[in-house]
Amino acid sequence: MTTGDPLGTAGPLGPPPVLRRDRAVYEEHSPARSRTIWLRPVDPALDADVALVHRWMHEPHVAEYWDMAWPAERIRAYLQHHHDDPTRAAQLGWVDDEPVGYLEVYDPAHDLLGAHYSVQPGDIGAHVLIGNRDYLGRYSVSLGRAVTRFLFRPPGVARIVGEPDVRNHKLLSLLAFLGYRKEGEIDLPEKRAALMVCERAAFERLGSRRRSRTGDGRRAAEGFARMADPS
Repeated sequence: MTTGDPLGTAGPLGPPPVLRRDRAVYEEHSPARSRTIWLRPVDPALDADVALVHRWMHEPHVAEYWDMAWPAERIRAYLQHHHDDPTRAAQLGWVDDEPVGYLEVYDPAHDLLGAHYSVQPGDIGAHVLIGNRDYLGRYSVSLGRAVTRFLFRPPGVARIVGEPDVRNHKLLSLLAFLGYRKEGEIDLPEKRAALMVCERAAFERLGSRRRSRTGDGRRAAEGFARMADPS
């Protein structure tokens, strides 16, 4: 017998997440949280991964800006496209054994964004979301720093670029706190976007200054997290 919901996504949880920690492409320990943040590739053939992304795309705080509250099989096809495209990669973000977010990495020269700004050698693009509401606010800074360090890990990457919705003030504030700067605004087919850029040298300088003032840096991060927490 078949059903209209083969992945079980109609329920409150869907299939249980599958860790696959052995496939991690990046991990770091967060001293401030005493927990490990790590990333692994999304597997579009794995029902649990599809169900997880599907559920997050239907969360109101995500759907408002991503506009991807699609049926599960359309989500699977989207993830498969990213899996098959050598200029793109999709990752799941975890804190210990809990899935918390989704990351897309892409080459802006092969993306719609590349037609709206001057792509430079060493540019890499990223889309990111925190789908697990329990990790909004208080973990945003730790997760944002971890993702940025992951994106800068390849030595050839000089800049990270992104195009968040101009209405997404919390994400824009987080990016500014992390060292991203707004280069301007651009009109994309589905939104008015802020062109955000983070240069490797600027990110490293900011991190170095904050490490030299550990107490002040931690208090600033905690204060930002309290402001960003929607609860």
